Amino acid sequence: MYKTNLNGEVAQGIYHLNHGTDSDMGLMFAWSNSYNKMMKFKCAVGAQVFICMNGVVSGDLSNYARKHTGNALQEATDTIKHQISNARTYYDQLVKDKEMLKVITLTKSQQAAIVGQLLIEQDVLTLSQVGIVKREIETPTHTYNAPADSAWTLYNHITLALKDSHPMSYLNDHQKLHSFFVDQYRITKKFIQPELLFVEEAEEALVESDDSGVIFL
Repeated sequence: MYKTNLNGEVAQGIYHLNHGTDSDMGLMFAWSNSYNKMMKFKCAVGAQVFICMNGVVSGDLSNYARKHTGNALQEATDTIKHQISNARTYYDQLVKDKEMLKVITLTKSQQAAIVGQLLIEQDVLTLSQVGIVKREIETPTHTYNAPADSAWTLYNHITLALKDSHPMSYLNDHQKLHSFFVDQYRITKKFIQPELLFVEEAEEALVESDDSGVIFL
């Protein structure tokens, strides 16, 4: 799939690759480039959601950007080869992130707060895209093999709206969105939180001892 701006100075390519056994997502490779040197060449390994063909791109695993200077062509070629050779690792991590998002339940207020932050603080969404997200929340055009109030469903409502992103910002928007859900909300940490809470509670618990010297928590 290819997209350009009106005068063709900024272009984008998205390739859907036949890889992976996950029922929800397949492998994707995307790039963006400018022919007026207004934007660095960028590329990233990601995933596409089968149901809606939305994109999923990690913000820290598999992205590359390079100015149009020096030996940029060779570096870009080498980077693409490196990313493709490690695509399985990137893809597997995105699948894990997806499974984490599926079990996070969000209230309407939490969904509204997330969308507002992505508009005002993160500059990921535009006002028109917020309207698309609102419509999808109220009357979804797709179901994503997850509860309607899950973080994964909201994530896909947002990536559906991001299909309107300019080629210049498409990869950055998706990377910032993924980081927002996974890093800022610490979704990965939620899955190890029970163990951490146990340690913290153990340290804070009252310690009692009987005459035998055995310590009880």
